[in-house]
Amino acid sequence: MLLEHQKFDIILAGAGLSGLSLAVEMARRPGFRQKKILLLDRDRKQKNDRTWCFWATEADHLPPVVFRSWEHCRFYAPGFEKNMRIAPFRYHMVRGIDFYNWVFDQLDRHPNITRINTNISAIDAHQGVVFSEAGAFSAQLIFNSAFTHTPIMPRPSEVYPQVPFSDDRLVEKNKSRLEVEYGPLVRLLQHFKGWVVKAPPGTFDAGAMTFMDFRIPQHGETRFVYVLPLSDAEALVEFTVFSPALLALEIYDDVLRNYLSEFLGLKSYSVQDEEFGVIPMTNFPFPSGQDGRVINIGTAGGFVKASSGYAFKRTLQKIERFVDSWEHTGQPDPELLVSPWSFRAFDSIFLQVLQSQNELGAEIFTSLFKKLPPALVLRFLDEQSTFAENLRLVSAPPPGPFLRALVQQMPMLFRL
Repeated sequence: MLLEHQKFDIILAGAGLSGLSLAVEMARRPGFRQKKILLLDRDRKQKNDRTWCFWATEADHLPPVVFRSWEHCRFYAPGFEKNMRIAPFRYHMVRGIDFYNWVFDQLDRHPNITRINTNISAIDAHQGVVFSEAGAFSAQLIFNSAFTHTPIMPRPSEVYPQVPFSDDRLVEKNKSRLEVEYGPLVRLLQHFKGWVVKAPPGTFDAGAMTFMDFRIPQHGETRFVYVLPLSDAEALVEFTVFSPALLALEIYDDVLRNYLSEFLGLKSYSVQDEEFGVIPMTNFPFPSGQDGRVINIGTAGGFVKASSGYAFKRTLQKIERFVDSWEHTGQPDPELLVSPWSFRAFDSIFLQVLQSQNELGAEIFTSLFKKLPPALVLRFLDEQSTFAENLRLVSAPPPGPFLRALVQQMPMLFRL
């Protein structure tokens, strides 16, 4: 029997982007002021452990945490470059620590929200219980962003020594069933290492960021660098790869050093900070409904854009739409957290192309930005483009690989 003080109305199992966004959204609405809400996570979120980037218009509702933004983006590929004004969008950068501080400042004003830092060990969806090192907690509704049932992230290693995101027991139990039931699953990773580089004044153009630079050797994969200038003397320079597996640690540093020397012409600089991250790129149809007392959100709920890895703005928008409906109807509707089928199908086909011919990534992105207005490409990636615009987009890349991928993915498309 669980003790009285261990019972809550709502538990948020995981305090990443989605869990924190949901907590803030509920905190600011009168309809949730009487709910006892528990936020569980192993991390106190007191470090600048990540950077989120996204594009947005002035009409988008954003929290006051944008660190830097740019209205011009540069795109580079062998034999092609484009300086793009992306209006009506601006490209924004948010530092993790700024977002965490803002969120906790909001939550600390609401005594109905309790925060506990602890390792979560398991979730019982049927009973509505979260087990942790701090004890067991029950609720009528649990939002899970701590576990997933499919192995979408790499196992802990020297390169990425993170606590497992997939529950190994559930993964092994469901692995064979997943392959039979869903067929051609794609499991790729977007992995990246970035350096905050300090260089002589005038090194960087603070008014423009580099969205993608494919001029670096591809080695049969999709590899690019992006550059976010923080001033004319400081920038975040990040090396990114789309591939099935992580690289050796030294390769990330070698590519960054070569890029700074060869493409930015830097002979003198210092590394002020660094970050490393991994984002899953998969067409796995994450559960969209409610499983017992559990609703999956965040990466576990398929919030990450499968073809690009972007998650910040789309998470805020999904959560706001979901909580708004919940407050007005009195019932949570998990279907509001799911992207339209057509865009999930586009993502699935694109990922199949990358899994079959990973080296085509540079050619595909180059064809999009060479043939189409950048704002149209960004609307498509935001899942805001129209049917007519989608037809323009799918006709821009080379058709052969996509037609073959469509045939390969046909069994999966009906299960998305």
